[in-house]
Amino acid sequence: MPFHSFLIFIIATLLTGCGLQTDQATQRSTDYGPIIGTTDSGVHIWRGIPFAAPPVGALRWRAPQPPSPWEIPLETLEFASSCFQGQWLGTSDGDGEFTGSEDCLYLNIFAPPLSEAERREQKVPVMVWIHGGGNTIGSASTYDPSHLVRDQNVIVVTVQYRLSSLGWLRHPALRDGPTTPSDDSGNYGTLDTIAALRFVQDNIGSFGGDPNNVTIFGESAGAHNVAALIASPISDGLFHKAIMQSGIVSVGDLNAAESDYPENGVSGTLSSQEILYRLLEASDSANNRLQASLLAAEMSPQDIADFFRAQTPAALLTAERSARPKRQGMTRVYPDGYVVRADGIAGALQDPDRTPIPILVGSNRDESKLFNAMNPQLVEWGNPDGLWSVIDRMPLAIKRPEYYQAMSEYGSRFWKLRAVDQVARTLTANGHDDVFVYRFDWDDLPVIADLDYKALIGAAHALELLFLFPEALENPIIEQFVIGDYADDAQTLSEQMRDYWGAFAHTGKPGKGLSDTQLAWTRWGQQTAVETFMILDGQSDQGLILSDATLTTDSLLAALESDQRFDLMGRCKALYSLTYRGGDELSNQDWEAFAGGQCLDRDYTATALSMEWDDE
Repeated sequence: MPFHSFLIFIIATLLTGCGLQTDQATQRSTDYGPIIGTTDSGVHIWRGIPFAAPPVGALRWRAPQPPSPWEIPLETLEFASSCFQGQWLGTSDGDGEFTGSEDCLYLNIFAPPLSEAERREQKVPVMVWIHGGGNTIGSASTYDPSHLVRDQNVIVVTVQYRLSSLGWLRHPALRDGPTTPSDDSGNYGTLDTIAALRFVQDNIGSFGGDPNNVTIFGESAGAHNVAALIASPISDGLFHKAIMQSGIVSVGDLNAAESDYPENGVSGTLSSQEILYRLLEASDSANNRLQASLLAAEMSPQDIADFFRAQTPAALLTAERSARPKRQGMTRVYPDGYVVRADGIAGALQDPDRTPIPILVGSNRDESKLFNAMNPQLVEWGNPDGLWSVIDRMPLAIKRPEYYQAMSEYGSRFWKLRAVDQVARTLTANGHDDVFVYRFDWDDLPVIADLDYKALIGAAHALELLFLFPEALENPIIEQFVIGDYADDAQTLSEQMRDYWGAFAHTGKPGKGLSDTQLAWTRWGQQTAVETFMILDGQSDQGLILSDATLTTDSLLAALESDQRFDLMGRCKALYSLTYRGGDELSNQDWEAFAGGQCLDRDYTATALSMEWDDE
């Protein structure tokens, strides 16, 4: 097993219920037919409920359609297949294995065991979880929200959505013929989440849920997709509160999504045209990219659409990988003007006429370390000895510890600035009163194979998921290799976090938690007030504290400019690296002002090459 697969495994452990016996008490009606689930550890669970028709054949790259109805109670005991994706727990040689299915538009419902009378008399808050994974990997089945359901008295719905170029793709040929504005948007994964929310609105009452109290929440790409829903005019009324954990708010470029790459191969957005060229080459219709481009120019829109739809999902994702441009960022939504506003997520955040909703947003203190740890430019990788010899390749040492720490600090701070502080600042400046911000700081990690994981990983990207979905904390692998001697501390922080998240779902404010016993979580504040956020940490460290150590572009650039861990060229290269990926660019004005303009007109070729290492 490669170490990056092991690392992802311990951070997002797949823990599913084992009870596969139907429970008559779980029979419910939906608009499409009756379903029956199971009960596990005091929670009613329905797995694999179809909320849309399989997006295959003519429905590939089309807005999701309703599922076919059924009459006999559907047994919803097992999770549906993940959406088609690269094999993220696969082999170490990067041979392009795939997993999942295009038939994947299913959701799972976890609910308190309410009687029929209780379901009529009391409606509990609903939380809809949108998983992360860069919009290229991941599955709803990875997350077990049973603790949230039991302890916070909420219903949690976990949803799946199309990924990669099956979920986000724009090409003129796909808009040829009878289509709808949704079909033409290219935002098929976003439309899937909207369809899931419509299913919740129409059906959650049968499960005891309140359709007028729905919180959407997600992490990483899931948080980006939450932000996209906030920026979607057609999602209005489908949810009432939002939680964004370690997301981004930049969007894809409409023109770049359908254009040839420039000669240098640099583009922040994957191009469908370049995917088409790779597919033509792979089908032996062309010998090289030039021939493929000439052939594509002669094909009719119908021919191109038919050719795209004739491809297997494996062929599509293989071509997508081959067509990746330099500097590509995460797979992001398109500001098509219908599904997502033409002025993007930023436009929605800045719109004072947009109906304000309570929003909770935050990041982890060491976001960048998860990715830096997998970068062979920064960390020495090799074959371990002894107990860890079952791992064929894993990190052995941080090559330049001081540099690694500095780059991780600035990378994580820039992440917080863009995805959290600027978002909160914009929202409060435009009429959103109930904005709550956090930073997750828990970093009590063990030494593995003589390497200190507190230094290597720390409070890294996705680590907070273990605390929000603490079924993982009770897993022996997690307990031994992740939380070690801090098991009790971790459980306490998990309870505190869920108490806050539950209170937010119930009331729109984390306050003192549902228990009404915790440190009062104050709002970020208006323009004239002090900007404060909650630090979430273990009792052996800071515990729960409020902080006003917020970030601005000026303060971050000033800190980097004076940081003695870098020489001048080192500062220039660091800034270039930190703003390298699509959606993360620094303005020309900031570049000109940094270090008195001394970083302009320098050769960053070697730095760019170091950023293009292959992490798959």
